[in-house]
Amino acid sequence: MTYFLGKDVDLYITTESKYGALSGNTGTLTVGQMGGNITDTIIPGSNVGGDTTGAFVIPVRASGAIAKTVITDVTGIDFSPANMNEDLSFFGRNTNLSAEIKKEFVVTVTRKVTNSCFDQLYNSARDGVYNTGGPDASGGTWKIHDGLTTSDNQNFGYRLYLTFKDSTSGAIPTNEVMAICNACITSHTRTVSPDSAQEETIEFYSYVQPIMVSGAAETELVALTSGTAI
Repeated sequence: MTYFLGKDVDLYITTESKYGALSGNTGTLTVGQMGGNITDTIIPGSNVGGDTTGAFVIPVRASGAIAKTVITDVTGIDFSPANMNEDLSFFGRNTNLSAEIKKEFVVTVTRKVTNSCFDQLYNSARDGVYNTGGPDASGGTWKIHDGLTTSDNQNFGYRLYLTFKDSTSGAIPTNEVMAICNACITSHTRTVSPDSAQEETIEFYSYVQPIMVSGAAETELVALTSGTAI
């Protein structure tokens, strides 16, 4: 487990798809193709331009709009890599086997509540989006992934970009970046206290090996979204 303070890192989010995006505000959630019916670039986690409805857009990973998707008001990020093992035993044998099944990466984000973005994602879009026309297709029919659909689609979930604040040049830091791919939301809680700010905790999990880049500038982060690094 590694814990980062919000002042030490920046966290960005896109969908895992190259074409499908999500947008919404209080009470609504829209899925569609970036550049088609979803063209806004409103930052998730904040109200922009005096918008009091809590509107947000999560763009596609190939849009080049990563710098606009920073999750604001983050107080802490917990990154926990682990192995998922299965204990095996054989009848008549005294030796047990602990076999590694897969690796698990859990990212827990704690932030001050500024809009309903993660409320809506947890309630209606925990696993991102997919296209009925094929794996990460352009056009076709876009739907919110319900976690039950089985297909050859590999672009479900979200992609998180964890950037470490050592130096800054341009829109985002130019140093180490860790991209967590195919991240799905597993839990979301809100904490209400009469003598402190309202906070929420969002937990993402992924079984895909993260992409690590050293000295990444914004152009290199956009290159990460091409999918060639996986």
